[in-house]
Amino acid sequence: MAIAVLALTGCGSASSTQSSPEPSAATTPATEPNIVSKATGGESICKDKAGDSASKVVDLAQARLQSDGTEMSTTFNTVANLPTTGTVLYSVRAWSADGSKEYQLGVKFKDGKEIANFVTDVGSGQQEDITNGAVAANKQVSARYPLAKLKGLGDKFEWSAKVTVDGTEADRCPGGDVRSRFPGA
Repeated sequence: MAIAVLALTGCGSASSTQSSPEPSAATTPATEPNIVSKATGGESICKDKAGDSASKVVDLAQARLQSDGTEMSTTFNTVANLPTTGTVLYSVRAWSADGSKEYQLGVKFKDGKEIANFVTDVGSGQQEDITNGAVAANKQVSARYPLAKLKGLGDKFEWSAKVTVDGTEADRCPGGDVRSRFPGA
């Protein structure tokens, strides 16, 4: 847990060009709860088998997570063009390395139009709407989530992606209860 806390609070060594430390630096705790900073960037891709979807409406080809240290981007690629009818949810579940935090990042469409983009803290049930807008075209859906909304997740975590159609699971990557690791190898 100490690694996740340090990564999310931005602790690290001072730059070698800094002439002297701030006078208050020695008295300020490194894990002060109001500090929000960047986590390490990285990428993880889950490739899914074509034709394994429980739905004829949507079949995942791959799901990708990428962080630039400020935001977490999710990208879902599908085998065929995105559905334009029904309610479709593209979501990622992410679990901290120590299992203490779990988040759902999701973007939902109804008849091809975005109706929700959110982050849910699964433990507390608190959902927060994200208003930066998802991008959906042809065979791809992408959404961005501020890392500040994923407190306690850490730089290394497990995740899986899922698509549901009209409330029924259609496809998952990786399949079953298997999880991918972030960042990937």
